[in-house]
Amino acid sequence: MGESAPEARRLPPGQRLVANWPVLHYGGIPSIDLESWRFRVFGLVERELSLSWDELLALPQISTTTDIHCVTTWSRYDNAWEGVRMRELIERAGALPGARHAVFHCFGGYTTNVPLEELAGDDVLFAHSHDGA
Repeated sequence: MGESAPEARRLPPGQRLVANWPVLHYGGIPSIDLESWRFRVFGLVERELSLSWDELLALPQISTTTDIHCVTTWSRYDNAWEGVRMRELIERAGALPGARHAVFHCFGGYTTNVPLEELAGDDVLFAHSHDGA
């Protein structure tokens, strides 16, 4: 029997539903030392931030549940996330009027950029936990 009509609408055309999060990673999975890990906000800001893991966890936290629809054609329903609203981090740093994008520098040299207006929504968070882990 197929999915019910509301469930069928949750799955976009061309996507396949998965139960577990597919592991798609470039290179080996890094081992991160949380004692030395830092989250930095710098650039066109009034105040540069450099937060330890514990300092990040001490900020106001939110929880949300969302569906994920990946460009690699898999979807996973009801993902439980916990983290800090990106807007909270942007406000703490004080984005200057000329700032339009945030550039994320990640492990292994990967970078990406996102418009600040997209990061300022109530539902956008810097997630540190997924499904309780």
